[in-house]
Amino acid sequence: HEAKSECGMADYQVRRWDAWHHHMALVMLATLFLVKQKMLGRKQWPMLSFNDLVTALAHMLPQRQLTTEDLADIIHKRHRRRLSAKKSSARQKVAFE
Repeated sequence: HEAKSECGMADYQVRRWDAWHHHMALVMLATLFLVKQKMLGRKQWPMLSFNDLVTALAHMLPQRQLTTEDLADIIHKRHRRRLSAKKSSARQKVAFE
């Protein structure tokens, strides 16, 4: 259950099976890391959860600072990808009719 919510198991939007397998492999690696950290901290923090670890990592790891231009570029790229996916899906529907 914790892997699903904290490691992003349910947070995938892929169209190909190999992309799904890639996502699941990364989820498994993240889960393994968190399980090991949980085991290491078990004596000092017996109630330690994946959520606690993710919160601690988010606090301790450096955060990328985005400029307004960076944010606009990210959104623009997402829109291009969405449009491309939409066009690809429409082409596939026509091909199967």
